[in-house]
Amino acid sequence: MKNILTVLALAVAGTLPVAATAADPAKSPVTPDSAPSALKGVTPQAGRTELPPMFKELDQDKDGQISKDEAKRSAEAQTNFDAMDTDHNGKISLIEWGAHEKAKQLSKQ
Repeated sequence: MKNILTVLALAVAGTLPVAATAADPAKSPVTPDSAPSALKGVTPQAGRTELPPMFKELDQDKDGQISKDEAKRSAEAQTNFDAMDTDHNGKISLIEWGAHEKAKQLSKQ
């Protein structure tokens, strides 16, 4: 009986980190199935979403966003910055970048 309780306690303790991650979606990793539609098709590497090469290049401070200053390194990003920054916080997130890229692809069709 004591062994059963020990195993049960260990099993419950092992699920706590998973439950904590699920309770705070902001800390959950983006997976292909959970990614917003703007990010579908972005290749995951080792459980992480691979950044598009241009996004990665522009994000000089590696904060996961492109500031207006960082966007100056690309004519397209600089020209379209305000349209891409849909939440108007002065930065382009990966989701905003992906949505813009998807819209570009759809307009070519």
